[in-house]
Amino acid sequence: MKSKKKSPNTGSKTKWLLKKEIKTVFRSRWLLLGFIIGPLFAWLFQGVFLNFLFATSAEPETVYITVEDEGSLGHLIYYNFDYIYQNEKDLPIDNQTLKFQDFINISRSDGQALWDNRTAAVWILIPANFTELFEQYNVTTMTIYVNSGSFRATAAYERIKIYAQFWMRTTDLWVQQISPPAAEASYGHQLAIFLVMITSVMAPGPYISKSFAGEREQHTLEALLVVPMSRLRILGAKLVAGLMLSMIYSIFTVVGILAYNFLVTIRSVGSLNSASQIGFFSIEVSSIPLIFFCQFLILLCAIGIGVVISTMAKDQATSESINYLVLLVPTMVIGMLGFAGSISQVSGLFGLFVWLIPFSHAVMFLNGVLSPAPDVILLIINIVYMIGFTLVFLIIGAKMFEREAIIA
Repeated sequence: MKSKKKSPNTGSKTKWLLKKEIKTVFRSRWLLLGFIIGPLFAWLFQGVFLNFLFATSAEPETVYITVEDEGSLGHLIYYNFDYIYQNEKDLPIDNQTLKFQDFINISRSDGQALWDNRTAAVWILIPANFTELFEQYNVTTMTIYVNSGSFRATAAYERIKIYAQFWMRTTDLWVQQISPPAAEASYGHQLAIFLVMITSVMAPGPYISKSFAGEREQHTLEALLVVPMSRLRILGAKLVAGLMLSMIYSIFTVVGILAYNFLVTIRSVGSLNSASQIGFFSIEVSSIPLIFFCQFLILLCAIGIGVVISTMAKDQATSESINYLVLLVPTMVIGMLGFAGSISQVSGLFGLFVWLIPFSHAVMFLNGVLSPAPDVILLIINIVYMIGFTLVFLIIGAKMFEREAIIA
């Protein structure tokens, strides 16, 4: 009979503890407000800052051109560009159409050298068979090298493309864009990886430190541990409350991304290259659920690490300091590598260090799901590694939480 009564009693105490932890979370108004405002502010700030940078796209850009065409068509395009440039260069910027700061005709070798050392932001190359292809197939190709990481260069490329295709008809001229390898991913793609990494890893730290080390410091944890209940249940209740906070954080991250996309859209509408700008700087709505899922895994990893640190620390201040110290350096490294798009190219001992960090797998996962041709097997490996890492640290934290020394 006693064993039958024990189970419901334990279950009711578990429900009581779970409600207590959830109420504690929602009573912490500043903590809750931080989890709501944090992601919103990060994305809205990026949207406002991007609007400021969009203004630079209206500024003039130096354009280099190489004409190797053996026929007349390529030279005609060059003379049209040069004619507009010469007539507009002394006009106010708002009255210019091409907005060339300078228009320089150079050889192919000089143009290639300028492009290789990143001196030329925009370089037009009209090949030797430009006219010949048009005469044979009624369509020809012009190549434009453009630094797509530059707002001014991207805007200049769009203006050049529009005017060149206007002179030859869109169906007659195909413009090939070549960008630096680091700029292959869209700005929105890179921004999603960078912001998700930087903000999500550090977010759970204050709650975890307060829930474990903070309660020990205030001696409320001792009273909780004497309750006739498994310590794993106590730990589980605290983790459920932490997961609820993480869910709130992820939801408002989605709201922030949608607000960011809205700011990009309203700023781009009406410009010559609005469709291209929106596509390059915004985040595809279809990828938001995957970003949400990845961010949740990052938060779980951060919670697992935070639990271990909090059970070792003597007080809340020590726990928060160690947590930030442990997470900040790898987070910044992974975040910057993710933004540069080169995390998979790191090798050697440093490469091994990067691969062991669970957050690097979050970056690779986001890079994979946002790419046109994702590697499903690699994505599964990334997910399994992050989940496995989280479980290992939660188990270590649970073992440490069960020790008597935790309340010493």
